[in-house]
Amino acid sequence: MAKHNDRRDARKPERGRREPLRDNYYYDMPPLRQFEDISSYSSEKRRSSDKARMERSAKKPPKPYRPRRRMGLGKRIFLALALALALGAGLFVYMFMGLRVQHLPRNVGADPSVRVSGVKNIALFGLDSRDWENQGRSDVVMVLSLDSRTHTMKMASIMRDSYVNIEGYGYDKLAHAYAYGGPELAVRTLNQNFHLDIEDYVTVNFYHMAEIVEAFGGVELELTGEEMLEVNRNLWTLTKEAEDEGRTAPVKAADYFTALDGTHNMVDGEYQGGKVTLTGAQAVAYARIRYLDSDAGRTSRQQKVLSGLLARAKQRTVLAWPGIVHGVMPHCETSLDLGDMAGLFPFALGNITTETLTLPGENENAYGSEDEAGNWIYCFDEDLVRTHLHQFIFG
Repeated sequence: MAKHNDRRDARKPERGRREPLRDNYYYDMPPLRQFEDISSYSSEKRRSSDKARMERSAKKPPKPYRPRRRMGLGKRIFLALALALALGAGLFVYMFMGLRVQHLPRNVGADPSVRVSGVKNIALFGLDSRDWENQGRSDVVMVLSLDSRTHTMKMASIMRDSYVNIEGYGYDKLAHAYAYGGPELAVRTLNQNFHLDIEDYVTVNFYHMAEIVEAFGGVELELTGEEMLEVNRNLWTLTKEAEDEGRTAPVKAADYFTALDGTHNMVDGEYQGGKVTLTGAQAVAYARIRYLDSDAGRTSRQQKVLSGLLARAKQRTVLAWPGIVHGVMPHCETSLDLGDMAGLFPFALGNITTETLTLPGENENAYGSEDEAGNWIYCFDEDLVRTHLHQFIFG
């Protein structure tokens, strides 16, 4: 065994022992120095200020941990109410944007002796004027009565050609009062001739009736075949009027009713008639029908349009009302301020019953005549008109 080891050792030369390498570059760390970056400092004053701030913060003891307190119930309720009020105010402003408000003087001839608690009378005038500056005659004159006792809205239409006494002008047509003195004289004329207590008014520019009806999404009415023919004729007239004034008429081809022969015959066409949803342009043409029957028939059609719009509003949800009011207000003028109209909201949102009346008529011994200038007028028994009007309004 020893010999074998000796022979192996004799064959291989003996090597020296290698010491482990030592690299001072990696293992001998240089002495540490604090590094301060002052490249962003612009001045000695800035460096001194930062150093002083760091020293002060080092002396302050750390703040103890305090868990975040939850908002109290009362504060949350207050914030919710404040948000609701802000949204409500914004919605209110949006709804009545564009409304023209013009207050009436205190004395407009109202008769306080006939006033009944729970009944609010408002004069409603319908103009067919191209603009608000040219007031024109009131083609529609109504006494709108809101009876909170029975939750009834009553519309008493007074014929526009009724021969009445207009202060400062003598006897003339009722429609002329608005042209002579605007809503103030028109309201005064109603109060003085019919012994009413009206202190507020609403004027609707029926020249923009198309936009008003479109805001409601149309109006559903029952039309006869003869009325459809007259609507087509009036649509054509509206188009020609617009062309003469250099503007675009709000009339489309789809607005014309189709006769039984499949055409829009406006000469002698036959139309079936029936219940239809009138567009804005069709409603304007319908309310302007004059040659089919009497002026009382025209007044009745105007009442039907207003009643139909109210019925349409009942069919819509409360969420649709802001858009409807926003579309109607720019075409109205009133003496009611926003507070007054807000007070009418509970009445408007309820289940309203509507009643209509047209005066004067046979029951008031009405008859057609001519004034001194040869103009056609409508005469009547004034006492009977007052009596029947008061019975209708006040009950």
